[in-house]
Amino acid sequence: MKHSIEAAPGRRPIVSLAAAIFAVLAALGTLFTHHRSIAALSEKNQAILVQGRATDTYNAYEAKQIRFNIYQALLTTELARDPASRARLQAIAEKERASSPAVLDTAKALAKEAESYDAHAEVTLKSYETLLFATTFFEIAIVMVSIAALASARILLPVGGGLAAVGIVLFVAGLLQGR
Repeated sequence: MKHSIEAAPGRRPIVSLAAAIFAVLAALGTLFTHHRSIAALSEKNQAILVQGRATDTYNAYEAKQIRFNIYQALLTTELARDPASRARLQAIAEKERASSPAVLDTAKALAKEAESYDAHAEVTLKSYETLLFATTFFEIAIVMVSIAALASARILLPVGGGLAAVGIVLFVAGLLQGR
């Protein structure tokens, strides 16, 4: 005796096609979701690395300022009485003072770059989350269509289609968020 589950006449190709389309959409959603996850992590790592460089550069600026103040203090207290020593200390102090603004500008630029990477990482993370929701809707649509095929529950096919439509809207929104 042969056992089979038959769908209503003419419904099986539609259900099979819908399930296949939703499966492809779910696979694409998964692919883009993983891509956005990796991109968000990469951007966050870059932000951390650049922020570390900015911190190091700010520290270099502060060290230059401290050295300048120490040399100025030595000159003010007149511990170095020899004119050649005083001139050398003055030259070193002036060099530290003159070079520190460029270091500060570099530190500020690096901090701004780190903020930019961090902000873009947040946008990419939001895109990842939206794509994750879209993929979930596609997967639920597959289940609804599969149940519709197995149980001949005609109402579940439009429900699955509606869920897939929501998934498509979220999918497009997620792709556009990451731009």
